[in-house]
Amino acid sequence: MKVKDVMSSPVITEDEDTSVTIIARDMELSEIGSVVITREDKPVGIVTDRDISIKICAKIGTPGEVTAKGILTSPLITIEPEAPVEKACELLAENDIRRLPVMENDKLVGIIALEIY
Repeated sequence: MKVKDVMSSPVITEDEDTSVTIIARDMELSEIGSVVITREDKPVGIVTDRDISIKICAKIGTPGEVTAKGILTSPLITIEPEAPVEKACELLAENDIRRLPVMENDKLVGIIALEIY
């Protein structure tokens, strides 16, 4: 099985200058746990619900005053859609991450999210 067979698409993206308040609202409305952050329409990082709860609520302060640039995780670890799912699992485990954006020809085409229950 390949990554393209299990990825979610389309991916919600936000510009790096977007306020965390807007990102959190968009995540809630879309019922997702992360957004890929872009600079000049190119993916540069990711913000997760965990980033917001830990980096904002526990450390930094007011979400409306912080932009994605202030809390994003970067560099962005990605995978290609034709890669085997086993490779995606390896990347997730090796990097201790739960979300893996899928890139094809420098374009964001999907995301794989590790669901933990």
